[in-house]
Amino acid sequence: MEYQEYVSLLEAFRLSLTAAENNPNVVQIVDQINETIAHLKTGKYHAVALTQEVFEVIDLVNKNMAFKGLKLNAYQSKAWNRLKEKSYQSYSQDRNALGFSGAFGVN
Repeated sequence: MEYQEYVSLLEAFRLSLTAAENNPNVVQIVDQINETIAHLKTGKYHAVALTQEVFEVIDLVNKNMAFKGLKLNAYQSKAWNRLKEKSYQSYSQDRNALGFSGAFGVN
């Protein structure tokens, strides 16, 4: 996935969260999204580090939903699912293109 697509998906998800910005968990997520977008736009890091940052956003949201009771409305869920699915799809394609395999070469 191109950097601009990551930025667009992150911005869409951030925008969907604006109604819940009084929630401290959401504030933490928005801060992480803002930091990730800034790094994507500056080109400061190479692809692997940027992918890691996007997955840190995904991990943070997953943990907040699982352990802190974060609930997403229909609009937020749509933006969230699009970001998550595109990120996982891109990661899988990159992994396959680089020829990574599982532990000890077993898939």
